[in-house]
Amino acid sequence: MDREVFAARFAASARAAQEFAQTLVSEELPEPLVFRVRLNQSYDGHAPKLGELRFPEDGTQRRAVALSRCDAETVVAELWRDHYIPEWVNVAVVGETGVATVVEVVCCGRFTNDDSRLYHREEGAPPFHVLGPALPPGHDGTPFSIHTRTECWDRSGWEHLASVSNRVWSFSLMTEEFDGGLLSALPDMPGVEIFEHRACSLGAAALSAFLRFPRLRVLRLHLTQPSVFHAGALGGTLNALTDLTITDLPPRPWGQETLPEVAPQLTHVRLSAPEALWLDAAFSPSLSTVSLTAANVAGSTRLPAKLDSLTIRLTSATDEDLAKLIDGVTHVRSLSLRGTPVTDAIIPLLERYDLDHLDLVDTEVTATTLSRFHADHPKTSVLPRPDPSSRGPDDPRYR
Repeated sequence: MDREVFAARFAASARAAQEFAQTLVSEELPEPLVFRVRLNQSYDGHAPKLGELRFPEDGTQRRAVALSRCDAETVVAELWRDHYIPEWVNVAVVGETGVATVVEVVCCGRFTNDDSRLYHREEGAPPFHVLGPALPPGHDGTPFSIHTRTECWDRSGWEHLASVSNRVWSFSLMTEEFDGGLLSALPDMPGVEIFEHRACSLGAAALSAFLRFPRLRVLRLHLTQPSVFHAGALGGTLNALTDLTITDLPPRPWGQETLPEVAPQLTHVRLSAPEALWLDAAFSPSLSTVSLTAANVAGSTRLPAKLDSLTIRLTSATDEDLAKLIDGVTHVRSLSLRGTPVTDAIIPLLERYDLDHLDLVDTEVTATTLSRFHADHPKTSVLPRPDPSSRGPDDPRYR
């Protein structure tokens, strides 16, 4: 595709996204446009096709920050690469700065110079697909604020946030600029229920920074300086918090024991670490969902006896490690051990659960054992799907 054609389709799609958004939102969207580009947003775990180009570096945080606010010329220069363009590009309004409308450009990571591979041809401007802003929860068709879901990438975004903060329901902080005591400089957001900190460098008593958001029920922290992190909240309580995610935790005690006091209503916890995940206290019995991702688990911990969902992805764990970890779990409905190198020896331990779902993808459980488990537990949905060739002719599901 020629650059001029690509640029014209992009311009038309961006303007169409603005016009569509204006029919849905309560704010008057400014005529000028600025763009936020998200590169490499497709799942590309499969092998590239002939003639297809991929750019792994597109997925870095550095690239995301550089393209968090740019003009149309920059977008075209980034996406048109000597006749190669993304196979699909989604375009939608996500905000306004007071002087410009913010249009998000979400791009496939697969680039092609073959127009027959482009998506959305039926819309007349492939590869572009015009979408509306994400609807608020329980939307009843009335106009809503474009600031219901807000991202803050820099100080200019923070400055505008002060004038719209009472409209924010979901907030993503994409910079660590406000950490180290400066998180309190963010304006009050009395209605915020979801807070995601994508570059969290908070240190001791990190959760205390969020006590000022009384309706906060979902908190996601992606740590950039794990060595200084500790979860404690200096005696404060996040009474509304039910869902907590913390990634890149340090391989040392980090305050897990404080979570039941800091967030007594927690029902969902997702914890991950690049090395060992340090767990040195019992989990709260109020939890219904637990997800643990790391090389292995260190410390002495005890999972709740009853869970609806348990995900364990420990890339260096043995059958014995897993058996020790789940020893106190007596009831679980959905269990994922995806990516954990357990073997057939773990299956007898799983027999005690009345499972609805079991995920053993990328484990070392053999197809024969998997098929036998499926035959013994026909009501359990099992992944990967048992291989029919491993079933005997007497199996009623053999055909």
